[in-house]
Amino acid sequence: MRSKLGVVLALAHQLHLTQPSPPDAERWAWRYRREVTLDAEADATLAALDLPPDVAARCRRGLEDVRLVGPEGEEVPYVVDRGVRREAASSFAGRLVDSRREARRESVWVVDLGAPRSFDRLDLEVPDQEFAKGLRVEVSGDRRSWRTAVEDAGVFDRAWTTRIHHTTVTVPDGTSARYVRITADDRRSRPLDVTGVTAVAARPVGSQRWRRPIESSGPDTTGGVSRYRLGVPPGYPLESLALQADDAVFSRRAVVREVRDVNGRRTEVVLADGHVYRVRIEDPRLSGARLDLPVRRPDGGDLVLEIHDGDSPPLRGLEVSASGVVTRLIFTAPAAPLLLYYGNEATRAPRYDVARVEDRLALDSRFARAELGEESINRHFRTLPPLTFVPLLGSPVEVSGWRSLRRLSTTGREDLYTFTLAPVDLGWLRPDLGDLRIVDASDRQVPYVLEPAVSEARVVLTAETAEGKVPSSLTRHRLAVPGEAGVAPRPLPVATLELRFAESFFSRPARILAAPAPQARARERILFSGTIARTVRAGPDGSPGAARTEEDVPAIPLAGARIGEVALEIEDGDNAPLSLVEARAVVRVPRVAFRAGGGSYRLLLGNPAAEPPRYDIASLRQEVLAYSAVPVQASPAEPNPAFRRGPAHLVRQAPPALVLWVTLAAAVVALLLLTARIVRSSPE
Repeated sequence: MRSKLGVVLALAHQLHLTQPSPPDAERWAWRYRREVTLDAEADATLAALDLPPDVAARCRRGLEDVRLVGPEGEEVPYVVDRGVRREAASSFAGRLVDSRREARRESVWVVDLGAPRSFDRLDLEVPDQEFAKGLRVEVSGDRRSWRTAVEDAGVFDRAWTTRIHHTTVTVPDGTSARYVRITADDRRSRPLDVTGVTAVAARPVGSQRWRRPIESSGPDTTGGVSRYRLGVPPGYPLESLALQADDAVFSRRAVVREVRDVNGRRTEVVLADGHVYRVRIEDPRLSGARLDLPVRRPDGGDLVLEIHDGDSPPLRGLEVSASGVVTRLIFTAPAAPLLLYYGNEATRAPRYDVARVEDRLALDSRFARAELGEESINRHFRTLPPLTFVPLLGSPVEVSGWRSLRRLSTTGREDLYTFTLAPVDLGWLRPDLGDLRIVDASDRQVPYVLEPAVSEARVVLTAETAEGKVPSSLTRHRLAVPGEAGVAPRPLPVATLELRFAESFFSRPARILAAPAPQARARERILFSGTIARTVRAGPDGSPGAARTEEDVPAIPLAGARIGEVALEIEDGDNAPLSLVEARAVVRVPRVAFRAGGGSYRLLLGNPAAEPPRYDIASLRQEVLAYSAVPVQASPAEPNPAFRRGPAHLVRQAPPALVLWVTLAAAVVALLLLTARIVRSSPE
């Protein structure tokens, strides 16, 4: 009977675990859940739960979405304890109270830390260069009785691949003293000057650190730089990277970059830039290492580690590990198991009254240990659409006033969507972009937020060499914006003009002239006048090296001038004409972000008479642009089939001469009618 009862209880417990608990339905906006169990034998009022880095990676950056929930669905208040908050009080600057030197024997410095201090290392300020010393470090509480902390610590300054200035002395854990005496052996080397000493507690009091190995692929070595792609999960809360290699001696610059695609833009952010080194040889005075690299916490992009090798080969057997301070939740120890919910992108941080005594709770040393169960997905989870309080549609608009359109469609639920305009779109739009509209199938406007000049696009221009009345010492090229299928070319706001020539070395005066309209008699307008050049690099020994190639394309600033066609004039002097290979116009294009549901929409372009839109969503511009919107693609530009030319369009499109003659004819007709009326009304 006992065995049968045990089987029944086990099956009932397993059935209870597989059924969704009541809090899951109430926490439908949280994606992940874990069971939290406490040590039943612990006799403590408070409990502490360590958050592993893989859990913290799935949470919001500030843990705003973390919730502890009881069996009845009630929230359990907690405080977040991070050891880094106490690091500011872990370094103590000492005061030099005594120093003496015996010629060709030793130098001695005595440092007063002001009070008894616990520390893990000493940082020495040594202004000298090119030295190697063995130091003896002694500590004392009263400056009378001394005990040896380190017998032979090595400090040195040497120029290897980079200059290494190693003046850190590590002392045994638990070292505590007020006075520090440092003795340098001067029998085999010149004396040193120590101008300052700082005692440092390497770890915050009561904190713990986690460390995890990181997978890396590579190296991809080019130009003396080895690049490794690090397999760090998105949102991983790392604070430092530790490097290990088989080389006994190395000194390299290490850079960590985060590469992300944000709304169609590729961005790179430097998270760390420093030097790592290790010197492991028989002479202890020259041995030392600094392999930890502090890193800013990434935002979910791909991490790339760059090791600048110079002329040295890549490091052998490079291994990378990530570490950080353990983050824990402190809460009142309950009698029943809890559930930990996390993974909610929309919620705000909870406001518990226990936050007022957060520092006192963190100082308590007795905690019941809490353990996390396996991660599971909340079966009731569903995402919350962003900015639900913002209306999806605005007022209707008369689409017949717009000349061009692009079609786009969204699929799925309501969300924030984004797309980047093409250069051809700017040809239709006004300079203020006030005639841009997004409409649905019923011609109702979709409110949007515009981020101008968010990225650069390049348009290859058509190039023709002018013939005829051109001086022999001058080369003239006609550069024009190309047209697209069914759409005539229109002037674009060009920020920079990039020119690529076949020649690898030149320096010549040049001008960019804006071509006037065909019916205008004005002279060409000078947009640029200066020198275009392409130089060569100097070799390692100072001699001329190889010519710069693709990255040294002459760039001419045009400050956003709207041009459809320009003339490039190059003064060759007595040189042979340059061979123009390609001309590209750099156009800064804007990005549009809008909230919409699934459906088909149209992007309307080109209406000089339209008033700039006024949307309520403009007050949330920063929040909208900061959101990771879903990118969508739009069809190529096409003529708007609903476009109707009004009188204003006819007047703007007519040639100036025609407008002048029509105006004069209308004036003559008006004068004749007025004269006839006066004649009829006067007596005989």
